[in-house]
Amino acid sequence: MLVKDLFQKQVLKTPDEVALVFQEEELTWRQIDSLSNRFAHGILELGINKGDRVAALLTNSPEFVITYLAILKSGGIFVPLNFQLTAANIGYALNHSESRILVCSDEFIPTIQKILPKLNTIHRIVTVGEQRSQNETLSFQDTLYRGKDSEFSIDLNDDDDSVFLYTAGTTGDPKAVVHTQFSCGFVAQHWARVFHMEAGKSTLLVLPLFHSFAAHCITLPALVSGTLNILMGKYRTQSILEAIQRYHVNILALVPAMATMMINHEDFAKYDLSSLEIVLIGGAIVPFELLKKWREAFPNLELVNAYGQTESCPCCTGLWDVDILKKPRSVGKPWDVVKLKIIDDEGHEHTAGNTGEIVYQVPSVMKEYYKAPELTAQTVQNGWLFSGDLGYVDADGYVYIVDRKKDIIIRGGENISSMEVEEVLHKHPAVLEASIIGAPDKILGETVMAVVVRKRGSTVSPKEIIEFCKLELESFKVPTRLEFLDELPRNPGGKVLKRVLKTKYFG
Repeated sequence: MLVKDLFQKQVLKTPDEVALVFQEEELTWRQIDSLSNRFAHGILELGINKGDRVAALLTNSPEFVITYLAILKSGGIFVPLNFQLTAANIGYALNHSESRILVCSDEFIPTIQKILPKLNTIHRIVTVGEQRSQNETLSFQDTLYRGKDSEFSIDLNDDDDSVFLYTAGTTGDPKAVVHTQFSCGFVAQHWARVFHMEAGKSTLLVLPLFHSFAAHCITLPALVSGTLNILMGKYRTQSILEAIQRYHVNILALVPAMATMMINHEDFAKYDLSSLEIVLIGGAIVPFELLKKWREAFPNLELVNAYGQTESCPCCTGLWDVDILKKPRSVGKPWDVVKLKIIDDEGHEHTAGNTGEIVYQVPSVMKEYYKAPELTAQTVQNGWLFSGDLGYVDADGYVYIVDRKKDIIIRGGENISSMEVEEVLHKHPAVLEASIIGAPDKILGETVMAVVVRKRGSTVSPKEIIEFCKLELESFKVPTRLEFLDELPRNPGGKVLKRVLKTKYFG
């Protein structure tokens, strides 16, 4: 079912109850419905037709939610952009997607002005914030006033495109993952079921809304299930702890970096977090030591680890609470809507215990990479999504990720999983976070290098950590070089940007 229809059912059930809270501002279901109707009609008045792209360069805000809903209702295609990108990459995405309107927080207007002469298809900018509209810009409020509060007569089908999600490409330009109206409605219902979302429950959104994890695992499920969404503008550990206590939050989704900062915060134990019922940690590989810490802090909490990709909107496997410590380093079993297998380089399916590429089928698999038919054909074959991740399935059906294909370190012909070494580093009591990369070596090709963030106040040396690794790892897997950083570079989804580390150290 389409998101707009699922949302409308919820509006009819509880029109005057609070649906969203942002900086103490409350919006009811009726108000969100009305505002998204108005904004949808407003952009149609600006010349947007079904299938046209509308981009957004917005921080977490009610305007983001209203814009996304409005575009889903109107038949346009939503293009949420990462505001942390360079001006050049933002310009590339706007031109590549052929977006006609840009909805932009006023704080990013200086960035857009730098690239405005190079934007080929943008004919109107809608600003969100205090700045008044100038030249070809129009304020968000003005756009609302142009529209009317009424439903649409536009015919929408399951296979109509609904969103372009730009992935942070490791090489070359970012790719635009295309999802349909069906994909968004399907995952909204799936994640609402996974999180036990319903009227009377509340969720706290701390992830960036332009990321699929936030939009499709939290926000859309909350909107179609009647769950109150407390929306945070930017991540601050203290603010998150305060919000959980104040709003009695039940459902929380975190990337590992956030979960690490929360559990290690000096005031963590001072807050009443007993309202939490489900916490999902995902979006990147979750160290087993981190899950152990959360289980120790919350013995009765439903703790979940999940695995998925932007290309699946994101939906693949989940490791549920009862198995969280019984299956170390597993990402769980495929959800009941997923089929999964492990294949070798020739495409033959592996038996249990053998490592190969993870491929899977799910109804929410992407339609395509926009304007990239060859890459699409490589990635989706006969409905199977080729993940690019290496892993295996054990005899009980649990999935384990060994590494990204590109992150395997080959030292003198020996394959080394960076994830295995990272797991050992996380066991060290002085290590807060760690990442493993391959260091160029003239003889061996590559050797293992560690980049570590120490816990506050720690003075542990590289030699001490390397000696610790020698007790846990085979000799060829032990890091030969270790550097300290104050923080690891990450994308908004929480994944460590290893290419940034490689550039920093090796050029």
